[in-house]
Formats: sequence, structure tokens, C-alpha cells
Amino acid sequence: MKRSVFIAAILFTVSIVSCKKEKQITADQLFIGAYRNNASWLGVPVTSKTSGDSLQVKGINSTDNSTVIIKMPFHGKGKYTIGADDAFYTITEGVSGPGVLYILDGTKTNTVTVTQYDLASNITKGLFELHFVKAPGSSDPGNSVDMTSGQFWLQVPF
Repeated sequence: MKRSVFIAAILFTVSIVSCKKEKQITADQLFIGAYRNNASWLGVPVTSKTSGDSLQVKGINSTDNSTVIIKMPFHGKGKYTIGADDAFYTITEGVSGPGVLYILDGTKTNTVTVTQYDLASNITKGLFELHFVKAPGSSDPGNSVDMTSGQFWLQVPF
């Protein structure tokens, strides 16, 4: 009897010690970032719910006045292909200067992968790869913008 109680106590202790509490993501840790044309780009995320189950994510970089906008259906974890009209990149000269619009390059694969989703906090984590080309008629700071190795922690507003 003593032996089985001793073994049970050891197993209980090992199970408690080996439990690892997941680190909770807080609002001040939310971000969206990527390599933009091989240079680091970091934005403040702003999320909103659009029609039905769709999520809109804006990443705003106030240093260079650039914004990435992604619209996608949201069903938790999974890989989402982003359609031609569902992502944009803009850059503005100064606060109210002329803007340049980039649209999704339909010849390349554009994806968002949600790797984690916490229902209790509505915080999601994931990866993205987006490729943009300058929209016809935009002024000329460059012909394309590639956002690679993108990562995000976002709060989903559902």
C-alpha cells in the first residue's frame, strides 16, 4: 500500500512539474510585420469584421506612411489563399500627400496561414506571404512590393 501511494505521489508531482502554462498574448504585444522587398517592415494591426465571417486586417506603419490591407474569410486555424481584390498596399508621401496604390500580383501565390487561435481571448497568430504590383496610374516609387516571411499576432473582433 505504501509503495502504491509513493508511486502515485511521484507521478502526481511529475505531472504538475511538467505542466507548462502557455504564455498569454496581451494587447500591447499585437503586431503585423514582414520583410518588405527584403527590408524589415513592422506595422500596428487594426482589425475589423466585414460581412459575414470575413476579417479585415490593416497593418499601419507610421514611420513611412505605408499600410497593408488584407481581407479574408476567417474560420480559425488553416491556410487561406488571398484573392486578387482582397489585399492592397499603399504608401503616402507625408500625411496628406499623393498616395501610391499596389494591388495583389495574381501571377504569384498569396497566402495567410493562421497557426494558432485562442477562442477565449480571440487572439490569433500566423504567417503571410503577399506580392503586390503597382496599380495602373499610380505615381512611380517602384513597380512591386513583396511582403515575405510575414508574421502576425492579432485580436479577432468576433
